[in-house]
Amino acid sequence: MSQNVQQEFVNSRLWETFKKRFKSATTEASYWSDITEFCRFCGKKLEDTALVDVERYYAFMRKKVEEGRISPLTVTKKFRELHSFLRFAADEWNDGAEYTDYFYSYLKSMEKERNLARCVPVDEMDALLEAASEDLMSYTILVLMYRAGLSSMEIAGMDGPEDLVMYGDEGYVLVSGREEPVYIPPDAWEILMRYMDQRENHPSLFYNRSGRRLNTMYISRMMKKYCRKAGINDHSAEAVRNCCAFNLFSYGASPKQVAEQMGRTQQQIRRYRGMNYRGSLRRHADQLVKIRIESP
Repeated sequence: MSQNVQQEFVNSRLWETFKKRFKSATTEASYWSDITEFCRFCGKKLEDTALVDVERYYAFMRKKVEEGRISPLTVTKKFRELHSFLRFAADEWNDGAEYTDYFYSYLKSMEKERNLARCVPVDEMDALLEAASEDLMSYTILVLMYRAGLSSMEIAGMDGPEDLVMYGDEGYVLVSGREEPVYIPPDAWEILMRYMDQRENHPSLFYNRSGRRLNTMYISRMMKKYCRKAGINDHSAEAVRNCCAFNLFSYGASPKQVAEQMGRTQQQIRRYRGMNYRGSLRRHADQLVKIRIESP
């Protein structure tokens, strides 16, 4: 993170105070990237930006959408984060500067695009992971949905360690109904191995207090429990899983690659984009998604 950019565009003490709200580097990096991108686009300090700057930035982002370079959902994410930071600065920071949130008015129309397929906003996903960090099994389940795109039904159906395989240095899981093993990114694999080190010997990979296989209702109740603990809106397991597709598209994965990771057809995967996305495969899946989940 460039200190020069921080000193030039964003009040350092304001940023240091704001980022204490986050429990993981994933959310911090996402916010910081979008805030500084906007400031570099305007060439101004954040408090000096005006409505005309936001209008120009929005037009620039829409042009990138029309060219197929980014998804409309990516624009929504950026505007949500800029709105959140400026609202915090305006309401809770007093350094003599005047911070105005011009992003909120755009979010109402963007909400329709976001509902093409429900997902969990990055800051709420961070809070959800933090809330579940007390229970390694729940944390692992969330990570497998969020990073590997596994569904609650697929997770509930996994058997013991025999469903986990290594090909070279890469980890995969065997999932019923999938033609190919599902790739697990290194950060998620590390958490899964931590869970494996402490799990008891039962017929299924994940189990309840009685040692019996989980069902989707159990995972649904788990979601409600930790959403409430995190103080966020209720989100479904499917919404967490959808984040995997959104993240892949945001960083340039092709429809074919996203469909393979999610176990769906390319036609089904269109709803995660909300556009005729012109994706191109440039890196492997773990390099495409510039996020990392830390162990609890």
